[in-house]
Amino acid sequence: MICKSRLSRLCIVVSIAVLTAITAGSLSSSSAIAAGSVKPAQSSSEIKVTMNGNEFQPQSAPYVKNGTVFLPLRDIGELLGTVVFWSSSSKTVTMTYPELTVALHYGSGKATINGKDQSLAATPEMIKGRIYVPLRFLSEATGAKVKWNAKTQTVSITHSDNFVKGGGVNTTAWVNRSTGELYIAHPYEQSPVLAGKVNADFQEYVSINSFITSSGSMILGILDNYGEPHIHYGVYGILVHDNKIVAQKKASYSQRYEENAIYYQYLEASSNRYVERSLLTDGQTLSVYDTEGNEVETYNLPELAGKDETYAVLGAGKDYIVVRPNGTGLLTVINLKDNSSVELAEKLLTGDDLEYAQGNDVPYRGDELKFLGLDTATGLLGFSYVSPFDSKQEVQLFSYNLKTGETGVMER
Repeated sequence: MICKSRLSRLCIVVSIAVLTAITAGSLSSSSAIAAGSVKPAQSSSEIKVTMNGNEFQPQSAPYVKNGTVFLPLRDIGELLGTVVFWSSSSKTVTMTYPELTVALHYGSGKATINGKDQSLAATPEMIKGRIYVPLRFLSEATGAKVKWNAKTQTVSITHSDNFVKGGGVNTTAWVNRSTGELYIAHPYEQSPVLAGKVNADFQEYVSINSFITSSGSMILGILDNYGEPHIHYGVYGILVHDNKIVAQKKASYSQRYEENAIYYQYLEASSNRYVERSLLTDGQTLSVYDTEGNEVETYNLPELAGKDETYAVLGAGKDYIVVRPNGTGLLTVINLKDNSSVELAEKLLTGDDLEYAQGNDVPYRGDELKFLGLDTATGLLGFSYVSPFDSKQEVQLFSYNLKTGETGVMER
């Protein structure tokens, strides 16, 4: 469970959005390479790096020594879509990518590429805690075309890559835009494994986020943002169990897009244990899965919410689902005890705010209510709201009682 600190005991259902942004931090923590230093023969200000014709400014400086161009392995490796990891105990740098695992032992003139030894043009060097490798090695290891123009002092990298890389906490994922092949690595620096194929027709800007459940399953959200002016969203939900895709769904949204909930837990009274559930939706149905990846519940959202629309699932629990219809946009609570539903705007908003929620259509229709989660102590659902008529943009907090239908104001 994830709890909001400002709301006592309020635990929110996990959505992919909650879980992303930590990947970069977890990756960078592994980059603190043990001390060791060699002075470069030429400063980076004199050397340019381009990737497919676009100039790239690495954090660490390329240099030339004894006629050999040295490039920072981490910067260039990550530019090429690989994961670069330093092991201080073995003094080894590994670089991983779908169907590629490269190992470099600091101080050695050899590298291991997919288990086979290969000699290097020059021994890797360490500058201010960063490993540098000869230019030709990157070309041979990754398949990229890497060229050095001594006259213009330019390193030109050409790399045709169909893979999009993303991930989450301690995980990395790659999806092939053309074939849909999905590779995953957990922990993130491990050699990627093929989990299966995503049934997708990717169109434009593709991004990947992932989440590991308490039981070890992985839920991935792949977002394809396309069209002009990019108001269309293809949202792929992927459930992976034992490194294999066991379920997948696609939902399509227009104009308004909010992250779907992907996971929740509840306390089972008979066993006094928490039960976890994974969630996937195609916008019409919500499928609920157990820890083995088996579908245990399916809900027809248009039937339960009362409108023939595509829905974003913003929260769920054993007794409720919180959804927003993509067209009309009014946040709705479905009570699974009696299969009733209620549009919250009429319960929580008044005056201009209610009129705005029901009639406004710029930039999209609907209200600005946000679902925060379930207060496990009181059983109340929590919501936040910022009025478009409030110049101070103060956040209001509301509660909704599933059992009685009563509403209230929550303390901050």
